Amino acid sequence: MTIGCEVQYNIFMKSFTKILTKIPNKPGVYQFLDEDKVPLYIGKAKNLRKRVQTYFRKSSKHSPRIAKMLEQVDDIKWIETNSEVEALILEDNLVKESQPKYNVLLRDDKNFQYIKVTVDQDYPEVYTVRRISKDGAKYFGPKTSGSDVKRLVDTVKRVFRLCSVRNITFDPKGNPLKGAKVAVKIGNTPAKRPCLDYHIKRCVGPCAGMVTPQEYRPLIDQAIQFLEGDYKPAVESLKKQMREFANAKKFERAAKLRDQIMAIERSAEKQLITSTDIMDRDVVAFVQDLGRNFFNLFQIRNGRLISQENFIVEGSEEPAEVMETFLRDYYAMAADIPKEILISVEVSEPKLLQDYIRQFTRSTSLRAGKAVQLIHPQAGKKDELIQLAEKNARSFADQNRARWMADKKEEMALEELEKALKLPTEPKRIECYDISHLSGTETVGSMVVFKKGEPTTGDYRQFRLKTTQGSLDDYKSMAEVLRRRLNYLPAVLPEGYKLGKAKKNDEKFLRKIWDKMERFDIKQFYVIRKGKHIVAFGRIDPVSDKVHRIAGLWVDKKEQGKKLGHFIIKKLIETSKQKRLYLFCHQGLETYYLKLGFETLHQPPKELSDHAKKYLDDVGGKPFFMAYQKKKKDLSFESRPDLIVIDGGKGQLHAAHDVLFEKGLDIPMIALAKRAEEVFVPGKSEPIDLKSDSDAGYLLQRIRDEAHRFAIEYNRGSRDKKMTQSVLDKIPGVGPKLKKRLLTYFGSVQKIREAPQVVLEQIAGENIAKRLKENL
Repeated sequence: MTIGCEVQYNIFMKSFTKILTKIPNKPGVYQFLDEDKVPLYIGKAKNLRKRVQTYFRKSSKHSPRIAKMLEQVDDIKWIETNSEVEALILEDNLVKESQPKYNVLLRDDKNFQYIKVTVDQDYPEVYTVRRISKDGAKYFGPKTSGSDVKRLVDTVKRVFRLCSVRNITFDPKGNPLKGAKVAVKIGNTPAKRPCLDYHIKRCVGPCAGMVTPQEYRPLIDQAIQFLEGDYKPAVESLKKQMREFANAKKFERAAKLRDQIMAIERSAEKQLITSTDIMDRDVVAFVQDLGRNFFNLFQIRNGRLISQENFIVEGSEEPAEVMETFLRDYYAMAADIPKEILISVEVSEPKLLQDYIRQFTRSTSLRAGKAVQLIHPQAGKKDELIQLAEKNARSFADQNRARWMADKKEEMALEELEKALKLPTEPKRIECYDISHLSGTETVGSMVVFKKGEPTTGDYRQFRLKTTQGSLDDYKSMAEVLRRRLNYLPAVLPEGYKLGKAKKNDEKFLRKIWDKMERFDIKQFYVIRKGKHIVAFGRIDPVSDKVHRIAGLWVDKKEQGKKLGHFIIKKLIETSKQKRLYLFCHQGLETYYLKLGFETLHQPPKELSDHAKKYLDDVGGKPFFMAYQKKKKDLSFESRPDLIVIDGGKGQLHAAHDVLFEKGLDIPMIALAKRAEEVFVPGKSEPIDLKSDSDAGYLLQRIRDEAHRFAIEYNRGSRDKKMTQSVLDKIPGVGPKLKKRLLTYFGSVQKIREAPQVVLEQIAGENIAKRLKENL
């Protein structure tokens, strides 16, 4: 074992010896790349050569993560910089851009929110944003809880009676827009009157010019103090309002303000930390659990804890590296950086990190020139703060452990399912289908989607059956639902076949096969080749500017049965810019095109019917017209499932699997029979060995039950809707209002039917009265 490792190490070293000698002894950034030249790990160094060489020494004891990374290294790149701080900044930018697999990464930074106060405006606004901009505004954050941010902003606006309308605007000279003292655009309409908040005393009315900018500014200043943790101005303001209401004998409003004051004072009393030391500081601590790093951050301002935030950092077992990554990423986006940051783990180069944060903060006027001191306390009150932060980090990790255990159970179920069904990959997206009807009427289908073992309701879809209404054929119903759903997926051509545009040298062959074309244009054709030979083709024929038809579909007799025509038609539909495509054919081909999503046309466009007269011999004397309506993009339908589950037995499975073959798709499919919770796979008469009480069995049953519930829900809604319909709904021109008027006047459909034409004309008009007589 030792000899084998030695040989492997020597080979590994030999492949990088030349590269290591070329690396300079200067500060910079290094990148370890895999065989596809994708960065595996990006790091910075004071001395590039010395730092990179440490990875390749025999004596180096690497963590499992770094050891695994080194096994995949195929090349090394580096970039020289003028200083360590430059290297740190460059490293940070490259890591954010490339997201290397083995770097430590702060999770979900795109979901953080800030509270923005536009202090540079005459009438400042308070609202939430995702990013800090260099716009002169004041920011608070980042905040990890969106609901808490919303609640805080709502409280600030309510307490200080701030305007909730956005974008108060003025003319170029700085005067209020015409039509009001101050006009504000709500959508595209300027508001000239105070909003509802003004009338219920929740706003002082800046949107309608009820206060001047000088009168509004103190309210904004108090709101900023509130957000910074100073509650006194807010409480004093509310107490003043409460006394005014009490003096005016408006006791209900005074009582509401009293409750509001008590809530704010309780919030202030709940502060976990108070201190006579009024220095602003952050306290940062983390614990490692479940292969992740769980951070807790306390913000202390003026000796009072004003905020607590939690974060998760992925990767690395090295505490110092984790802490450094967090500090670098967090303070690069923080709106408020204190003079002192207490940290639970000492970083390797604190001065470099301090310089980095200071240099970065110079990029915004809000945080310019702030010196930062990183402190790793060992004893005393500061160490007590670190211990408290660590305790909260552990609590945060424990909360995530419960979620993680639930997720782990789903992961185990998916792994078990993958092994039992011998799937090529883990079934991250599972789709399940069910059919529901009432004695053959109101037949509907349902599709539910589970991603990573959890329902994704936004991807659920319902189907109203078109071809099996009035029958009890579950097999045909299931086939129709699968066909309509799978029409959205791109089919895969058999190996050895290629689909593409026709080339100039194909013209002779195409003319020979299809000699009835009046206007030959090679650009209209798509062909399928097998080797050098064309075995199928089709084209789009522009009959007129608005009417384009699919034409000239041909498949070599030797290749028929391989669904090559399907591939050609789907490609023609996909590449056409027309929203609706037409064709005419022999009536015997109706079923073939219906399966591809076409619909029968009883009244084709005139130019199409005129054009079809030239081809009467080809369509058996009478052309059969069909059309395909392009549908809007559906992200759920366009997502390829890893597993399809059919609610039913072998019959439903066979019908559904035939559709897969028909579409040329290779997607794993099973059926779950309700009677004994048996799982069937195509090609086997006996159920597979998957216990119904296993994690995988429970997951399949849960998915099947959800599909059944969703189908029944749709079926009931469809039946209820039909029960409220009447024959009047089928008469053109009779809408809900006229229907109600007719039934109110006559009492029933039978009496409308018996009513004289003259009476009907008085209520519904001459034309609709005539239709009523003809159709009732």
